[in-house]
Amino acid sequence: MDETATTEEDITMKKNTSPQKELCAVCGGELRPTTITHEERRGGHLYLFENVPAKVCTKCGEIWIEETTLQAIDRLIERGQPTRHVPTPLYDFALTGGK
Repeated sequence: MDETATTEEDITMKKNTSPQKELCAVCGGELRPTTITHEERRGGHLYLFENVPAKVCTKCGEIWIEETTLQAIDRLIERGQPTRHVPTPLYDFALTGGK
């Protein structure tokens, strides 16, 4: 067996097994895992979700949420119980005259 081929193969395998950075599809920046407060609007209702796992672009700020997480949010809206209710102020910008 050729030891040089094995050594080169080992080096290549080590290079390929390192975790790759996930890149933003919008700007190409790096995506970093974090948790966010996410909001969903359904009909006339606003739903807030705290501690939602997401990835945020370090360059443009775009937020990415996994499909399985979004499906879990849908199930919470349909069948879940909120941990608390919070009043949400609503402002009508049109009443300011657009200034």
